[in-house]
Amino acid sequence: MENNKFKNVLFVGTGGGNDVFSTALAALSLQKLGWSWDQCSFAGVLSPFHEHTEVGHKIQHIAVIKINSYSIRKVVRKNDEFQIGFIDAAVADMVKNLNVAECQRVFGLSLLQGTKGLTESFKALAKDFDYIVLVDVGGDIFYRGKQDHHVLSPMFDAIVLKAFVDSGVSGILFEAGPGTDGELEPEALEEVLKQTKAQSFPVESSVIDEWDDLYKKWIAPIRTGRTVPITIEAFNSTNEYLEMNYRARAHIGKQRLYAEFPHRISTKLCKHFFLIDPKEIENPFAVSCSSPLDWFIKTQVQQHQTNCEVNMEYLRHKGNLYQFLTPSVLFPQYDRRALIAKGLDDLVSCNYDIAIMFPNDWKEVKSNYETSFFKSVLKDNLIHLSF
Repeated sequence: MENNKFKNVLFVGTGGGNDVFSTALAALSLQKLGWSWDQCSFAGVLSPFHEHTEVGHKIQHIAVIKINSYSIRKVVRKNDEFQIGFIDAAVADMVKNLNVAECQRVFGLSLLQGTKGLTESFKALAKDFDYIVLVDVGGDIFYRGKQDHHVLSPMFDAIVLKAFVDSGVSGILFEAGPGTDGELEPEALEEVLKQTKAQSFPVESSVIDEWDDLYKKWIAPIRTGRTVPITIEAFNSTNEYLEMNYRARAHIGKQRLYAEFPHRISTKLCKHFFLIDPKEIENPFAVSCSSPLDWFIKTQVQQHQTNCEVNMEYLRHKGNLYQFLTPSVLFPQYDRRALIAKGLDDLVSCNYDIAIMFPNDWKEVKSNYETSFFKSVLKDNLIHLSF
């Protein structure tokens, strides 16, 4: 792009996990490329399945909030709540103590109102920022459909992509580490990078080294993750490909299950970053939606089921605590049945209010219960169970 001098730039990590930290990689890389700004800010998306606080103030229904080093994230159930690691706060602590690419602030963007709420957030942010850089490390934002059969986390990126395009604000996508999230194979990534007219630039070793140091000091002690260290490994590797196993994860209470699958990563792709016009990306899960539940209906029910962030999660929606009792299709059927049985036990124990299930799953297990044991309602081609 011709104009690469700005007053105020916002870097937005499009997915959950460590994407908010990967905004630092984007900012440092673009500075090496010759971009400049007076100041910038980093932002991540807030998981709609947790509650977040800033100095004790509940912010879950606010579309854009400022994150500081004291911000916390909590798992909340009807009978329990506890604090878990919050990368966004670690990033806020990092920029408070270090001058990372002139970053001044860290923000959290809510997904509770789906693309419709986030679209308005982007429009509001454009009043303070003259340019927005979406940041994705791994490539799941390029999800193409059923042919990408072991996608892991398509929801957050798809919602951010759709909201950004709908907002019409000025910006671009920074893509790095294609394939390191374990979701798309090298051939798929090469094809989509060509289709989207991606501009390719070499990643500087000095930038990777600085990003690696920041990760080890500020992020790894809170949440190790996998995409960042594998992106660094792929960049430094002399092999043509990395071959390793990735896994889908399901957890409910103290029960943890995993489904592994093999995956290849092109190290050649990982030695470059890419700049892409978000409007060029054709992601079938980037649908207009008003909530995570609405997104789930429009993708997992009206399109096709995948592993996604919603599976086995809890969501506060219209005054009720829901559980998506929809184990990933990557799990064998006996594991899926075990997870569903545990989820129904938790419903009986009143740990949440309503279970959401696919009709075929409910058909398989309902014979294990008395006819009147649960109240069952079919809505939007999903079974809603209450006790």
